[in-house]
Amino acid sequence: MTIPRAVLAAIVGEAGVLADESSRRLAAADVFTWPDAVVPDLVLRPGSTDETARVVSLLARERRAMVPRGAGLSYTAGAVPHAPATIIDTARLDAIEINADDLYAVVGAGCTWEKLAEALKPRGLRAVQISPISGSHSTVGGAASQNIPGGMDGIIGLTVVLPDGSVARTGSGARRGASPFQRYSGPDLTGLFLGDCGAFGIKTEVVLRLAAERPATFASFAFADADDLVSAMVALLKRGLVSRAFAMDQAKGEAASKMEVGEAAKILGAVVKGAGSMGKALKDVAQLARGRNALQNHPWSLHLTVEAVTEQAAGAQMDLARGLIGEQFRERALEIDNIVPKTLCVKPYSVRGMVGLQGERWVPVHGILPLSRARTCMAALRAHLAAQATELSSTGVSVQWLVSSVGAYLTIEPMFYWRDALDAIHMAHLSERNRARFGGVAENPAARALVRRLRAELRDVLDAHDAVHAQIGRFYRLIELMDAGSRDLLTRVKRALDPEARMNPGALGL
Repeated sequence: MTIPRAVLAAIVGEAGVLADESSRRLAAADVFTWPDAVVPDLVLRPGSTDETARVVSLLARERRAMVPRGAGLSYTAGAVPHAPATIIDTARLDAIEINADDLYAVVGAGCTWEKLAEALKPRGLRAVQISPISGSHSTVGGAASQNIPGGMDGIIGLTVVLPDGSVARTGSGARRGASPFQRYSGPDLTGLFLGDCGAFGIKTEVVLRLAAERPATFASFAFADADDLVSAMVALLKRGLVSRAFAMDQAKGEAASKMEVGEAAKILGAVVKGAGSMGKALKDVAQLARGRNALQNHPWSLHLTVEAVTEQAAGAQMDLARGLIGEQFRERALEIDNIVPKTLCVKPYSVRGMVGLQGERWVPVHGILPLSRARTCMAALRAHLAAQATELSSTGVSVQWLVSSVGAYLTIEPMFYWRDALDAIHMAHLSERNRARFGGVAENPAARALVRRLRAELRDVLDAHDAVHAQIGRFYRLIELMDAGSRDLLTRVKRALDPEARMNPGALGL
């Protein structure tokens, strides 16, 4: 049975019912390609938890499958329907309620991380929860569903519409009329829905822990050898000396240092705004101009951030990090200009990396590794790709690397780039100039097939080294790698919440 449009529009408004082909096709894609993706029959955009609950209840009664969706900027098909379904788009759920006294914010699932950061900054606050670099467009609810490599400990509560349309709140906010200031209030029901890829319900509100902004210091180092680079990161993380560490290979560094005029102007403006004084602004602008070429001369670069209660404390801790690198790596590590971590601090969000400098398609594969396995895993990944060098070259596929951490783990992320037709989701996030430049590229099925195969092979290499993954979606293996008891528990939870498997069917392998 088809639900009349007027019935749905009475709930979410006429503008909240999208049935045109372009909207439906855009909602059937992420940044990779999935041949078995199915264009949804409808896209609904509720504007509140109540509206979400009403449309979910209606769809459930009609036994319709539903797929929750944020910005759709993942690459594991977590929000891509693989069977006939209705998309529940959270774009209108973007309200922000800040409680500065108790250090939490209640944020609509469709709110972008950048919008949240801008709302918090005048109060001298920030979200404790780490967020993706795509946060200019990606959403708070999307991150809660997909997971982030550094974990989701900054999320202290949720409002979730369950597959039958009922509403559940987690954390201390589950008590009638109580403040949602604390996550742990009985069993951790919040954790049940984090990283679920929307398989257990639709998040409409996310409660985030807040903290005061802290002074930071920055340092960058060049390495000639990947093993030395990873060893340095492991040593720093084991000592707890840095708040954030990330590294790039030379190709990624060169790409990061080149940008369009408009993007460069935004970065320049952010650097000047964050300087705090005219003298410091002039110094930072000069450093920005000088540092753009710093990454192009080194095989690997490592970028460190230390945050502390005072700038002096942060500087002292960075000196310890600097001393460790100097002691253990001596001539094998060279301190270079620190403009990269400094710029990322003042302008943390961008989606310009969604395509390459010449409009190449981009897709990564990643693994979150225990520190003890990081070096051998990195070596295995590089060896696997080296064995494919001829085929990579013949199809025009290149590989770049990111390695990062904010804690006791290391995320390794090889990234593939190749010339290929771009999809609507790419075009929607490109500048007008780049839409004109990159819009007419022909499809490249040979390169696409190679990338698809190599991603699966690298996923298996990562798993063999005890890696786990964020944004599991329909790509990373979860169910098949679980022990029998854990697998049974997860499937029982799914059956209890969604007995007909109509909420994002197939996500997590369920």
